[in-house]
Amino acid sequence: MRRLLLLLLAAGCATGYRKPQESEPMARGIEDRNVASRVRLALAGDPETAPYEGITVRCEGGVVTLEGAVDRAAVKRRAVELAKAVPGATRVEDRITTGRS
Repeated sequence: MRRLLLLLLAAGCATGYRKPQESEPMARGIEDRNVASRVRLALAGDPETAPYEGITVRCEGGVVTLEGAVDRAAVKRRAVELAKAVPGATRVEDRITTGRS
C-alpha cells in the first residue's frame, strides 16, 4: 500500500500539474513573448524595415505595440503590415513616428 501511494505521488509530481487558472497567465506571457519575437524577426528580415533597428516591439494579450521613429511613412506602413501578418497578433498599436527629429 505504501509503495502504491509513493508511486501515485511520484506520478503526480512528474506531470507538473498546475491548476488551469495558474497556468493560463503563464501561457499567455509565453505566447506574447513568442509573438513579439516573430514580429522582430519579420521586421529584421524585411529589406524596407531592417535598417530601422530602433523600432521596439511589445506584446501584451496578443496586442502588439510598435514604437520608434522612421524617416518615411512607407516604412511605418510596412512595419504595421508585417506585424499584423504575424500569427497570434490580434491587434497592432502603431506608435511609430515619422520624419526627422
